[in-house]
Amino acid sequence: MSFEMIPFLSLKGRGAEAIHFYEQYLGAEVLFKKNYEEMKEMDPHFTYEEGQENYITHSVLQIGKNKIMIAEEEMDKTRPWQLSNSSSLCIQSKDYSVIETMYKDLITHDQVDILTPFEKNVFSPGYGIVRDPFGIVLQLTVTTHDF
Repeated sequence: MSFEMIPFLSLKGRGAEAIHFYEQYLGAEVLFKKNYEEMKEMDPHFTYEEGQENYITHSVLQIGKNKIMIAEEEMDKTRPWQLSNSSSLCIQSKDYSVIETMYKDLITHDQVDILTPFEKNVFSPGYGIVRDPFGIVLQLTVTTHDF
């Protein structure tokens, strides 16, 4: 059986901004992106509030060898929308300079918070954690393992 599992980020009105950020700071390539205005052109029954034309209805980004999806809408409408600290995206490479450069680039953004400074630890020659402007926690890891 062949399939892939892709993290899906629901960003409540900040999807387009996040896509731009990930393009600039993580080298993301946008494989697919539709905003609410484009969706309305495809489906006249699709509705949205004034000012939400550029909200993202669906997108797929390639970051390194992996993909993430970004949209605006919440997934579980039975609970209030919230962004939690119980998950993160882990970016790893055996190439120290790739991870170090990405970390240094990210922390130049004034809305990126350093949660763990980039340094050597017991499991990695270089490891750091940041929170991006959208509340997504990014672990940056120099790995020594083949996965």
